[in-house]
Amino acid sequence: MSLALVRFWQPFAQILLCCLILRAIPAFFHPIFCAFAFSMAADSVPHNESPKAIAKVFIAISAGMTLGVPLTSFIASNTSLEMSFIFFGALNALSLLATLAFIPSQKQEQKAAQKEQFKVLAKPIVWVSVIVVMLLNSAMFGFYSYMSEFLLNFTQVSFNLISALLLIYGLSNIIGNFIAGKSLVSAPNATLRIVPLSLIALYVALFFGGGNAWGASVILIILGIFAGVGNNMAQFVVTSPIPEAKELANGLFISTANIGITLGTSLCGLFISLNGSRFVVLAAVCLVVLSIIFLMLRGQILKDR
Repeated sequence: MSLALVRFWQPFAQILLCCLILRAIPAFFHPIFCAFAFSMAADSVPHNESPKAIAKVFIAISAGMTLGVPLTSFIASNTSLEMSFIFFGALNALSLLATLAFIPSQKQEQKAAQKEQFKVLAKPIVWVSVIVVMLLNSAMFGFYSYMSEFLLNFTQVSFNLISALLLIYGLSNIIGNFIAGKSLVSAPNATLRIVPLSLIALYVALFFGGGNAWGASVILIILGIFAGVGNNMAQFVVTSPIPEAKELANGLFISTANIGITLGTSLCGLFISLNGSRFVVLAAVCLVVLSIIFLMLRGQILKDR
C-alpha cells in the first residue's frame, strides 16, 4: 500500500520540484539585474546627480510591480494562465534585446580592483547603513505584505476596493520616486530626517483612523508616496558613504533589503497572530523607530570621519 502511494505521489513531487527550481532561477537573477541597473544609472550621470538617475530605475520597478499583477490577472482571466506566462516571457525577451542594444559593453575589471571594493566592508559606516536599510525595509514591506489583510479585517472593505487601493498605493509609490530623485539631490539630510518621522506618523494614523474606509484610503495614498521616497532613501543610505565601491554597495542594498523584507514580514505576522490585523502598523512603527536610532548613529559616524 505504501509503495503504491509513493508511486502515485512521485510524479507530483517531481513537478513541484521543477516548479520550485524554475521559481528560484529568476529570484536569483533579479537582485543581480537590479544592482546592475542601479550601477549603470549612477555611472551615466555626474556623481551628485546619481540619486535622480537611480530614482528613474525605482520608478520603472514600481511601475512594473504596480501594473504587472493586474495585467497578469486581466490576461489570465480573458485568455488563459499559459497566455499570461507567454506574454511576460515576451516582455523579458524584449528586455534582453534592449539590454544588448543600449547598454554599453564593459571592460572586464581586474581582480585587484574588485578586491579593493571589499575593503570598504571594514568600515563601520557600511554596517550601520546596512542595519538602517534592513529595519526601514522591514517596516515598509512588512506592513505592505499584510495591507490587504489590514483592509479586509480592520477597515472591513470589499475585495474590489482593496484591489483599487493596492493599485493606488503603487501609483503613489511612483510619485514618491519622482520626489526622491529631487530631494536626495537638493536636501539629502532633511530627507533622511523627514521620511522616517512621516512614516511613523502615518502608521500611527492608520492604527487610530484605519477603521474608516475614507480615512484609510487617504492615509494609504500619502503613505505610498513616502514609501516610494523611502525606497530611494534606503539605497542612498548604503551607497552614498562608499562611492568608490558602487557595485558592491548596490549589491549590499539589494541583499539587505530582501533580508529586511523577510524579517519584517515575520515580525508583522507575529504581531497579527498575537493581537490582530490592526497591530501590524505598530510592528512597523517599532521597526522605523529602531531605524531612526541607527540613522542617528550613522550621522555621528559621518561627522567623525
